Amino acid sequence: MGIKEEKAALREEMSAFRIRPEERATASAAVCNRLSARVEWASAGTVLLYAPLPDELNVLLLMSGGKRFCFPRYQADRGYSAAWVRSPEALVPGKFGIAEPPVDAVQMPACEVDFVIVPGLGFGMDCHRLGRGRGFYDRWLTELAGQKIGVGFDHQLIELVPREEHDVQLDGVVTPSCWVEVN
Repeated sequence: MGIKEEKAALREEMSAFRIRPEERATASAAVCNRLSARVEWASAGTVLLYAPLPDELNVLLLMSGGKRFCFPRYQADRGYSAAWVRSPEALVPGKFGIAEPPVDAVQMPACEVDFVIVPGLGFGMDCHRLGRGRGFYDRWLTELAGQKIGVGFDHQLIELVPREEHDVQLDGVVTPSCWVEVN
């Protein structure tokens, strides 16, 4: 089996796992508490979050503390860019069914993003991530200057995620019970 097939099988396995709403809420609070306790978080002025899908951690709990928050916005001709919003209520339905900043939201230059919260279907102990399979996010992550931290549920942290040359290694991965960093 090749890497693409291994990733597809792992995506299917990870997507089959179901989290109850109360488990999601508890896990989300634990991860957000872990993140907000770090010195890297305290020193970050601009943070890139994501609008969570129902099977992802709710990182919107982090939206406080005088930081500028931006979210991914998909543009067919350019892939993703970051755009600033004051609150999650400003997000609108976007491409792939994911909420994103409206087209008139102020774009945030990639070099001004200090801290990036990265979703995924799975994460390896070596801080590689398994995305949803389109490759858009990995291409974009290479442009972003800030520290890149993957967040997920405990079951999403596995020994090894199959990877291809274009896959980006994150600086760390946080789950409700641990923080893994690249040495």
